[in-house]
Amino acid sequence: MSLFTQRIEELIIDSGETVQSLAEIGKINRSTLQRVKSGERLPSKTFFEGMCKALRLSTAEEEELKDILEMETIGQRNYYNRRAIVDLIETIAELTEHTIPFSKEIGLKNEEVIKSTPIDGMEIISGKTNVLRMVENAVDCELFASETPQIRQVIPYDWDAIYDYIFQQMMGSGKNLVLQDIVSFPQNCSEPEADQSLLAFKKLAALSLLDNVEYQSRFYYRSSDGHPVDDGVFPYYLLTSDRLITLSKDLATAVVYRGAGLYQIYDGYFSELFENSAPFIHGSRDLFEIYAIEEALPTKHVMQPLPCFSRYFTNAMIEKQMNRDFPYFEELLTAVMPFYDKFRANNKGMVDIFPLRYLRQFMEDGYIYLPEEMVHPFAAEDRLQLIKQLHADLVASERKCFAINEDRLFMNSAVEFSNEDPTLRLILHYRRGDETIFKHLAINEANIIRAFDDFFDSLPTSDYVLSKAETIAGIEAIIRDYSRNGS
Repeated sequence: MSLFTQRIEELIIDSGETVQSLAEIGKINRSTLQRVKSGERLPSKTFFEGMCKALRLSTAEEEELKDILEMETIGQRNYYNRRAIVDLIETIAELTEHTIPFSKEIGLKNEEVIKSTPIDGMEIISGKTNVLRMVENAVDCELFASETPQIRQVIPYDWDAIYDYIFQQMMGSGKNLVLQDIVSFPQNCSEPEADQSLLAFKKLAALSLLDNVEYQSRFYYRSSDGHPVDDGVFPYYLLTSDRLITLSKDLATAVVYRGAGLYQIYDGYFSELFENSAPFIHGSRDLFEIYAIEEALPTKHVMQPLPCFSRYFTNAMIEKQMNRDFPYFEELLTAVMPFYDKFRANNKGMVDIFPLRYLRQFMEDGYIYLPEEMVHPFAAEDRLQLIKQLHADLVASERKCFAINEDRLFMNSAVEFSNEDPTLRLILHYRRGDETIFKHLAINEANIIRAFDDFFDSLPTSDYVLSKAETIAGIEAIIRDYSRNGS
């Protein structure tokens, strides 16, 4: 018996009604309800709503049952992956809106000294709590004492405490940190959980957003027989400027070395593994790399603040919008023209997801998300032309374009996902004081790509976006308001 079937049976018993009486109350088919109860079929959306009404479920009970039904329909792995992606989008939106109003300095904490056992010039730390405190202290020493702090680590991806600690220490800090890590994932995860690589990306992306952290993360797959890196009594380790810390598999024992001998050996291990593992999170602030103007890859899905107007840009409009005073105007113009030609040719089937509130903002100020020194805001008549072309294409079913249901999903103007083949790009553009920050994270790990493919494919029929009719109605309202204000 599935969890959904079991829950339905419990709710029917709790209601005190028979299947026949529930069918009459909810105005639903009795035999269909019986088949749902026995697990022979899953309910349609309309039938589910009538069934919930008949069972007199509270809002919380209905949401719980809806979650169980979704898990039953799409599988537990996809269910947890989709939830993790929604959390990721909302976390990134919150972090890019968060401003740090102070510059804190890292200081060494005056805590009780952890008792250690010196053996031949090394220290052995026992107990998970003591190991964590020792590693935190090593991080603080590196940030406090080193002119160019750097941490390199091979640790379990799910050791949240140390990742969270580094994030908290660097958030608002006047220090800059070079952080490199190597994480391992199973090639395939078990069904009742989200992909481990996706959960890691959700957490590690936060570190990538810090302006004072130069962060590089690489990964490798471990097979069912393990991986050489995962073997041994102390498979994990951290390297700071002056110490090597090796860690047991259960993170309950650590050995600290300060001598040069073993440090150099592990330094070589790390460099070799870093070179031979695959990029997991690659960040860049190079605008030419961020927007890849030298080539346009076929894009399957895009989720961004504005609907993709690129297909409507004429060469004359592009040249008009570009700032001639920009130092590299001619070079940029030469690169941009073929980029848009290729983009229009290669992205006919792209699914485009955007929030209506930023489309309304664009109609007010004419700004798109590029540095202001490179482009001018669009003139009022051009904005109206662009949104009318978008509306005409949606009505004619020439585009797959949906507005975000902002009651269900929070995404701000800083976040842009581009799901290309075979790369997922996260492009960020947000303000830090007087500066506009542009960042680009490229992800190529296969399980993350698969999870985002499924998530984006599911959006048009989910409650995270408005229907096609609702999207068109929202655009029509903006056109009416803007035409009235502009007349």
